[in-house]
Amino acid sequence: MKKHLLPLLCLCMFMSSLPVMAASARIILPADTVAKLKPEVRQVVETVIKASGTFNIEVVSDLYAPNAVVADEQPPFSWNGQLAGVQWINSVQKAVKDFKISNFKVDLQRIKTFQQTDEIVYLVAPVEYTGLVNGEHFEEQGAFSFVLRIVSGKWLIKSQAWIPRNGM
Repeated sequence: MKKHLLPLLCLCMFMSSLPVMAASARIILPADTVAKLKPEVRQVVETVIKASGTFNIEVVSDLYAPNAVVADEQPPFSWNGQLAGVQWINSVQKAVKDFKISNFKVDLQRIKTFQQTDEIVYLVAPVEYTGLVNGEHFEEQGAFSFVLRIVSGKWLIKSQAWIPRNGM
């Protein structure tokens, strides 16, 4: 009976250490990380996502940094510079036209993943695009990852990349 006591004791010790291990495994944010997404950052992201459904290039023309990079699944797959957002919106509009998508809509879901300091933000914005193709329902879900930086006192997009749900 005593030889079964050692494995039981080891199991008890392991089980009692689980809360300590779980607490130490939690991600600890750097001291300068802000816990709530800044409203001005949220506004930039919402404007860009909404513009991708309305093809409004005017509203995004000044939201990208001079060295911005945008990546998406339609050719030419990446755009660079301050007009990257404008070029990307134009490519989305072309894809919608080429695929003959009607009733095209975009829905920004709740942003739950982000890290930010006073000068830089990384976030993941879940998005759903819907419409009709030849009378059939079309839907594409995925997420944009964004990095925004303060440039001359204004939040600008440094990078933006689309990941379709089937790619996750």
